[in-house]
Amino acid sequence: MKPYRFHPAALAEYQAAIDWYAERSLVAATGLAILVERGIQGIRERPLASPTWPGLEDIRRRILRSYPYSIIYLVEAAEIVIVGVAHHKRRPGYWLQRTDR
Repeated sequence: MKPYRFHPAALAEYQAAIDWYAERSLVAATGLAILVERGIQGIRERPLASPTWPGLEDIRRRILRSYPYSIIYLVEAAEIVIVGVAHHKRRPGYWLQRTDR
C-alpha cells in the first residue's frame, strides 16, 4: 500500500467538516470520519480505481456514500496526496490551486 498525506488545506477542510457535523450530531461526525478513513484505505489499496477528474488524468475523485463529500487526490510515484475533502456544493475544482496542475 502506498503511503498518503493530506495537503494542509485539505486537512483543514476535513477537520472543519467534522467540526460542523459534531456541532449537530456526534453520530454524524463519527460517521463522516469513518467513511473518510475507509475511503482513504480503499484509495491506498487501489489508487487507480477511482475515476479521474474530467480533463485532468492524474487527479482522482472518490465519492463518499451517505455524505455530500468526495476525496480528491493525486497518485504520485512515492505517495498519494489528498488535495481536497470537497463538499459537493462547493465550486468544482476549487482545490486545483493546491496542485501544480
